[in-house]
Amino acid sequence: MMSIQTRFTDLPPLGPGNTVRLLTHEFTGHESARSAYIQAGLHADEHPGLLTLWHLQEMLVDLHQEGRVLGKIVICPFANPVGMTQNVLGFWTGRFNLANGENFNRNFPDLIPMLEAQHIDNSAVLSEQKLQAAINALPTTDTVSALRKALLSEALQHDVVLDLHCDTAGVLHLYANQAQRDRATRLAACMNIDVVFLEHSAGGQPFDESCNRPWNWLIDQGLSSQTERPFAASIELRGQADVNDELAKQDAKGILNFLASEGLLRLDDQPPAKGSPQVYPLEGASHLPSPGHGLLAWKKRPGDRVSKGELIAELVPIDASIGTPRIPIHSDVDGVLVVQPLFKLVRAGQRVALLAGIEPFSNRRAGQLLNHF
Repeated sequence: MMSIQTRFTDLPPLGPGNTVRLLTHEFTGHESARSAYIQAGLHADEHPGLLTLWHLQEMLVDLHQEGRVLGKIVICPFANPVGMTQNVLGFWTGRFNLANGENFNRNFPDLIPMLEAQHIDNSAVLSEQKLQAAINALPTTDTVSALRKALLSEALQHDVVLDLHCDTAGVLHLYANQAQRDRATRLAACMNIDVVFLEHSAGGQPFDESCNRPWNWLIDQGLSSQTERPFAASIELRGQADVNDELAKQDAKGILNFLASEGLLRLDDQPPAKGSPQVYPLEGASHLPSPGHGLLAWKKRPGDRVSKGELIAELVPIDASIGTPRIPIHSDVDGVLVVQPLFKLVRAGQRVALLAGIEPFSNRRAGQLLNHF
């Protein structure tokens, strides 16, 4: 028999009387030992994934009743209960921890020092046991460190890990490790994602990299193999305003198609996957800064192809003298416009676009590829 279970993980309180706990739903079949973990809302101001997982849960209930869930699928419907408390004057501010300004999806634990300290014989202990021993050795000093430890501990028990995010205003795209290009492009095809960013080491220790880095180390040390390695990726579900049932159902079905391709589900109506998406090096991603203060008047929309030097927007300097010309903003890549700001009033130096470029920038370095905004 298959089962559906709901689990609660208590975390240290944020303060007197402020209890916090993590919620997961577990769908278990018994025809496959493979498993998947999917979470949304690690950035608690990004809500498309929350609705996508609501629909995914509903679909999984039906599949469970029909005996189509083959392995184990764990859903965390909101991965950041701390950020979910941060509503300031009606605005959700769940990207950064208001206690210290830290991005909730940075500085996840690096397990490599704990693995190095174990001095375990190559064949004596399974890779998963090595990883859990390393996680158990992590200290927890506050609610957020305990949350990160709990999320990472759960994720590293599974063969597939999907972290659902969104940007400000943009198109579907995803981030994955170069070593798993085939699975990343298959996921993209299942979800109709056209833009795939691949990196060897992004830096900053986001959640998906904290899942990938210890496996890189285990493989490099000869303690594991690429065939054992789980797949971890971050999926950007368009922009913050894209919260509606039609898109959420579409994305949930795409995730189901990918899980079926991984042997976790049985689907009779699985559509043929879309053609191959375009793969871009993360070293070729351009976070284009604003040349000044003002309002953005766009000439291009997310998803549009762009050429290097092409006009993509104009900055309207609203505090300048009458007759002052607009400031042109040009693409610095040959590729595609992926993200724009949701709000069009910007300050000097603020990111005004994420552009995916075919060619890597010479000044971009592995391990230093993520901004901290």
